[in-house]
Amino acid sequence: MANNAKKPNNKNLAIGICAIIAIIIIIITVVLTTRNNTLNDSYFVSDDTKYVLTLDSSDVSMEDPTYDPIKTHLVYTYSGDEITGLKAYYEYADNATAKVAAEYLKQNYDSDTQNKVTTDGKYVIFVASEEEYEDLTASDVKQQIEFMEVIKNMDAEDDAEESTDEE
Repeated sequence: MANNAKKPNNKNLAIGICAIIAIIIIIITVVLTTRNNTLNDSYFVSDDTKYVLTLDSSDVSMEDPTYDPIKTHLVYTYSGDEITGLKAYYEYADNATAKVAAEYLKQNYDSDTQNKVTTDGKYVIFVASEEEYEDLTASDVKQQIEFMEVIKNMDAEDDAEESTDEE
């Protein structure tokens, strides 16, 4: 009987090891999934470092309508009154569509300039060269965005009035 009490319980040890492995797999899965989807709607909000203008699909079109995005987010980064960067985030329905659109943009817009095209999930990111924003100030961009938002709101009100008139 004394020998039975001194034997380690291999069954509990095996269960413990399996539980640790399962936890590690879950952690790796969560890290990999969240790392690939860094962009979402919460990023496309103006703050103390960037101004954002979001345009609907009807406001933006490519030369080939096959590659028209669902939305386009223009993100101007700034420091003080100086624009430090400009990126256009073209939003597509899914990752596969974004990759095809990125190839189109690379072939048609990336070759002769300093602009760069990359992808992040369902977004195609068009990084503008400095020449495209060097003459802009942060206050200019802020005024332009505010003006565009007023126009979008007026259009939305007109659409709402038209739909109530039709009823």
